[in-house]
Amino acid sequence: MVTGPEARILARLATFPSSLNSAWDVPRELCLPGLSEYLGVVRSALHAPLNELVKKKLITERKAHVIGGGSRRRKVYHITEAGRAECEGIEAPSAKKVGELFGKPPNQTLLRGRDLLIQELKDKKKLILTGLPGIGKTSLLRGIADELVRNGKIVRFATMESFKDIVEIFSDWGLNFSSETAVLNSTKNEVLIIDELQEISLRHLGRLEIFVGKAEHVIMASRAPLPISEGFEIIDVPPLEVADAVDLLPPHLDNRELVVQRLGGHPLALQMHDENSDLPEAGADLQEWVKDVVLSNLGDEIKVLDELSLLPVPVPCEFLQHEQYLLELDDFALLRWFESGVELHHLVRNVRSTMLSKQDHAAAANYWSQLEGDLARLVEMHHVLSSGGDVESLLIRNAESLMVRSSAGLAALIGDAIFRHPTPSLHRMAAMVAIERGEDDIASKHLSNIDAPDLEYSLSLLQGNFEVEVPDDADLRLLLSEATRRLDDRLPGNNANSEVIQLLEKIDISSVDAEMKKVVLVAIAHIRHAWFVSEGNWDDARYIRENLESLSHKEDPQLKAMNLRAEIAQTSQNSPSFEKLIESAFSRTGLRAKMLQLSLLEKCDSSRAESILKKIELPSSDSQLNLTSARRIAAMIWYYRAKYKTHNPFSSMAEAISLWKTSLCPNAAKDATELMHQLI
Repeated sequence: MVTGPEARILARLATFPSSLNSAWDVPRELCLPGLSEYLGVVRSALHAPLNELVKKKLITERKAHVIGGGSRRRKVYHITEAGRAECEGIEAPSAKKVGELFGKPPNQTLLRGRDLLIQELKDKKKLILTGLPGIGKTSLLRGIADELVRNGKIVRFATMESFKDIVEIFSDWGLNFSSETAVLNSTKNEVLIIDELQEISLRHLGRLEIFVGKAEHVIMASRAPLPISEGFEIIDVPPLEVADAVDLLPPHLDNRELVVQRLGGHPLALQMHDENSDLPEAGADLQEWVKDVVLSNLGDEIKVLDELSLLPVPVPCEFLQHEQYLLELDDFALLRWFESGVELHHLVRNVRSTMLSKQDHAAAANYWSQLEGDLARLVEMHHVLSSGGDVESLLIRNAESLMVRSSAGLAALIGDAIFRHPTPSLHRMAAMVAIERGEDDIASKHLSNIDAPDLEYSLSLLQGNFEVEVPDDADLRLLLSEATRRLDDRLPGNNANSEVIQLLEKIDISSVDAEMKKVVLVAIAHIRHAWFVSEGNWDDARYIRENLESLSHKEDPQLKAMNLRAEIAQTSQNSPSFEKLIESAFSRTGLRAKMLQLSLLEKCDSSRAESILKKIELPSSDSQLNLTSARRIAAMIWYYRAKYKTHNPFSSMAEAISLWKTSLCPNAAKDATELMHQLI
């Protein structure tokens, strides 16, 4: 009869079914960290009893993929039939529940008078907290999050801003997915929190509303008017009771209860209270008190306060013109701090911004125009819009660079500009951005206002119409792009589109200058080479490489990559040279290197392919936003992750489908969707 730690381990393992003994994916509770957290002991305390149980053949150990534990396999433990018999009559210990908080939560604060409210709200599945600015919605969200974590829940926290969309919220939650379907599947049984919901741009509200409507457990906070309400329970956060609120004030104050009553038990107002300043009359408007008392006490600090009042998002301190006065504002409890920067408390911002004019926005636009970076351009354009200036030319000049890292902010600003003064060029820009972001419904609305056959063609592909015809007047850029797209528009291992070569033969370079002609010929050669390799036509592929070598030299990096791609395609994984090919592929960097690494997988059995796949990293987020080729490569990586189950198969396939759709590969997306349905 086992006793002590051994008995407790057996009792815990006995709660899991025998079917997990050979499962690929197993719960984290079966590995050492999971067992130690459940039993409430340090990991090292379990080494000896686990080893003893293995020796006694009461448990077995093996390596398996732990759900939610990354792609590497970990040692896990299973109880044997002898072990189950041994632990009969042993009472399983009660779980010590410990969850985890992911994302970008605010700092913890000592909450007063909110314990009962937290207990009432923590189990509500669809909840929106609302109330005055500064009433404590953010702190209450953090308190609910901490309580849920103590109860064993995984909680993800993010804060909305006017330049963010749902995909950036996914990133803030600590997720690598851009697909709503992938996120919904991977966050089942988790709690998703969004603060400052009212900040979302109308341009991005639709996708967010659809997502939160489908999510199982969502808690949000927003000031009125609420941008979303259907399907949610709305709770108005009340002021603090007098008995709790007095503890926020210095103990030496004789009139603490009076202060609380005059300030309505409002937490932020109590923090801003200066004992040497006048109190508002009973029942007076709090915003008027901020205007007449709090702001009137400021000196030169009003300069940075005005800067902050006009800003649409938090900004790094060093970007502010009057940064030297920030600490004083902080002493007055007027600021909120984030990883991304600083902003005014919204109660103060709302009061002060109404006191400023278009001229103030124009002056701010001039200042921000002198700063470098994407954030500076977005803020500059926000100020130009708010001042009534010419934002269209500014958008046109900066659209390409902003699309790389700030497409959500760019899309929001274009939407605002169209709302104020629609023009054909703004509608075209909006349609281009929407197509690039994979938003076919939005692109379609803008294209209904203009004549743009080239964008209509791209929209048809985005909508999944893979039989769309290339326009008769297509230029060489479109023909090259379409040939590449058709070559890429397939699942790994499937045959390429037979029309690739026909498209290349339509390209007319007779009127192209000599320098551009060389570029086009090299591009054609790359596409033809990839086609011949995919068809196993080694002679024609070699002929192309020999011709390219005559135009450049043997050490040309692109030529060396083509040679390596062909060699990989012709080499068996059992060949002594295959290991050297793996080493060569992983010695390179960039997108072309990732394509070489992915080509290795097509030659390997499952075990070896899985090992190689774990070493292939996704293209950077920036490259995926900017480059169609990066999105297609990322789609292939997620596809293989689903195929070899190194990650959650359903979420991985959903992400692959989303990336293929946004990179205009409808065939690949369609075939992958059929595979995903088999996973359900």
